[in-house]
Amino acid sequence: MPPRAPEAHHDGMTRSARPLHAGPPVWDLTRPEGLGVTPDLGDARAHLPALRAALAGALVAADGADLVFVGRSPEPLRAYLLGLLSGVPTPQRVATLNVSLLNATLTPAQARTLRPLLAGAGLHPRTLVREDRRAALVDVVASGGTFAELHRTLRDWAAEDGLGRACMTRRVTAVGLLRAAYARPGAWRWTTQPDLHAVKTRSVLTDPSLWQWLAEESVKVSPRWPTQDWPHPREHLPERTNDTRAALAQNRALLLLGEDRTEREQMTAALIHAGGLDSAAVRTLIQHWRVGGRPVRRDRPAHRPRPN
Repeated sequence: MPPRAPEAHHDGMTRSARPLHAGPPVWDLTRPEGLGVTPDLGDARAHLPALRAALAGALVAADGADLVFVGRSPEPLRAYLLGLLSGVPTPQRVATLNVSLLNATLTPAQARTLRPLLAGAGLHPRTLVREDRRAALVDVVASGGTFAELHRTLRDWAAEDGLGRACMTRRVTAVGLLRAAYARPGAWRWTTQPDLHAVKTRSVLTDPSLWQWLAEESVKVSPRWPTQDWPHPREHLPERTNDTRAALAQNRALLLLGEDRTEREQMTAALIHAGGLDSAAVRTLIQHWRVGGRPVRRDRPAHRPRPN
């Protein structure tokens, strides 16, 4: 199915479209019915200040482009952002591309299998050109290999479609959440990956404990989906394990937190600190938060999480 367009409302503005998802089926966090959990921030509570700072950096780096969260690691960031954008008129799309490319070098056949997944995340080259859209790939980053493989696949696809490789270089950027401790003189720079040459890349320095939690320790809703599993798409939701239920409760709580007016004020401060006032898209988002009303609550008030 093609991505759903933003919905028009009586005030002439648009509401953000339902988030896109490419990968094995998962529960829709924006629909509380069927989740079967009580929202609970859990371990995310301890990382909230760093989480705000990381997402603020990503939003400023994206500068109004669609955000495509790659893999499972950024799940908490995506959930929080969905709450922040709830009820906000914005053309910016939020998507998940749940593929695992750790240490992978794609064969031509695998790259072709990846194309429908890229399209499902709003990254079809022709769609980006036709709708004049830009996209930012967002992921925790170490070597930059995942970004390199994705961008090479997009450029080759665009070239085959007669659009030219430079088309994707201009329209798709890479935003890496980089562990702050790695940003030392002489350290490996993920942006030096040959397949990222001429691609606009941005590093968002991230608190080391948050980076470790996102990359290695946090519970995940989505199953891991490596290249060998791509030809055999899963048709059913993941098994409801204790970890899955904990991840659902945590991510639903982050979404609800993002809808809270006080939390949006804290995120506004984080965006300003990250240089957001230099971005027209970020300034517009901040303005909507300041003048907009409180979103409709879809969970009982007793279940709405509050940070410490």
